[in-house]
Amino acid sequence: MSRSATTSASLAELAQVARAELRGDGHFQILGVAPLEAAGPHDLSFFQPPRSPQILAETRAGALILREQELSLYEGNALVSRNPYASFARVLQHLYPAPRPAPGVDEGAWIAVDAHIHPAARIEAGVRVASGAVVEDGCWLETGVVVGAGVRLGAGCHLFPGVKVYAGVQIGPNCSIHANAVIGADGFGFAPDGDAYLKIPHIGGVRIGRDVEIGANSCIDRGVMADTVIGDGVKIDNLVQIGHNVRIGEHTVIAGQTGVSGSTTIGAHCRIGGQVGFAGHIRIADGCIIAGQSAITHDLRTPGVYSGVLPARPARRWRRLAARFDTLEEFVQRFKQWEKTAAARASAHREESDD
Repeated sequence: MSRSATTSASLAELAQVARAELRGDGHFQILGVAPLEAAGPHDLSFFQPPRSPQILAETRAGALILREQELSLYEGNALVSRNPYASFARVLQHLYPAPRPAPGVDEGAWIAVDAHIHPAARIEAGVRVASGAVVEDGCWLETGVVVGAGVRLGAGCHLFPGVKVYAGVQIGPNCSIHANAVIGADGFGFAPDGDAYLKIPHIGGVRIGRDVEIGANSCIDRGVMADTVIGDGVKIDNLVQIGHNVRIGEHTVIAGQTGVSGSTTIGAHCRIGGQVGFAGHIRIADGCIIAGQSAITHDLRTPGVYSGVLPARPARRWRRLAARFDTLEEFVQRFKQWEKTAAARASAHREESDD
């Protein structure tokens, strides 16, 4: 089932938006987008492996975004792109622009007298903005948002219902923070003292760059003394925990239910699957790809694809197994060499017996 676009557009117009090459009728009007299986005669869809190319002969879509390699398998209007998914994203942004409400402060909001709210910001009912906070041009704070003392929200930020931003947090322009996320709570820091634990005050903050998106119910803790830092363009899924003093490089993406322990540094342009667990005080190089449910317990110093997790066992046994796992390849090679030697000796013995 397709959803009608905010406005129709010609295929020629969408080719420019998508940064793709037009093949077909440039005057053809696109009225919406839909999956390949459900697309109608005026819908746009896209194809990209690993999907089976058989769908290209079956779809009723009025036009497709696809690669040059699949063009021979499809006879209709097309936008040819090296990256169909990215092109499709650009088209969606064009046809379904995000809503922007009229600026103003609802009378049901509470704003501290010394907070600064830009006239072009939108503050809905139930929002609380504390002393010294700055909300810049074009920000949109939905119902139930709490902005702590001294917080700065860069231009164009969108905070969905129930977001809590603790005191002193700095958020760059054009960030989206989804419902019930918490930014700047204390990290999980306690010093053992006999049978009890002493709370470690967290006097650092959180600094978030520009164009960052943070999913619903995710938490980013403030630093102990230095700040927790999230770089430009980082994308964080729902239910992600970022511990105190963590640093995440620009344009890294993190899937849901991942947990990053305190003082870990993750490089730029990393891709991290769901439910990955990071030990504390480790460093991850730029460009690492980490498969879902991996356990990362030590530095990853070179870019590459990483995966692996072992079931829990008694700690001493687990350490022995882990040490043996590291030498397994060497053992396999030695065993193969032993097999070759044994086979050669057996062959020589048979030759001697025949003589």
